[in-house]
Amino acid sequence: MRSVLRGALKNGEEVIAGVALVIVVALILYGIFNRYVLQQSSVWAPELASLIFTWVVFLGASAAWKRNMHISIDVIVSRLGPRVQPRIRMLADVIVVVFLAYATYLAVSIAISSYVRLSPVLRVPFTYVYAAVALAFASMLFRKLASMSRAIWPRSGAREA
Repeated sequence: MRSVLRGALKNGEEVIAGVALVIVVALILYGIFNRYVLQQSSVWAPELASLIFTWVVFLGASAAWKRNMHISIDVIVSRLGPRVQPRIRMLADVIVVVFLAYATYLAVSIAISSYVRLSPVLRVPFTYVYAAVALAFASMLFRKLASMSRAIWPRSGAREA
């Protein structure tokens, strides 16, 4: 039970994004079936699919961050000396942390202020949509801070979580 819970927490972004993507596909197929087979329009299905797809995109970005799958260009850094490279990489990490912290702050602010803005058909507050952005940036920030702390203070003999 503990290992299942640990695995779900470790891969939470992937699990939630995967389930959400299945729901998006099902909603789109439902809308297609309604429109072309039943000759009816379901206005709520595409809106709900687009709201959920926002979660898929941002949780997917967070999962990609966790696995170091985002693009990084280190042409200049790789040509520097071995003594300078770690310092430049740490400076770049600090810049990324500042950016992620600010982006998280902005995303939380927008999410909170968007509670009064409702989606056109379902009347869902956009706070629930923008919460995906805040959660993704906060997750990326947490993971970057954790990787920086492991680089600065390596733990000898510690098992990897």
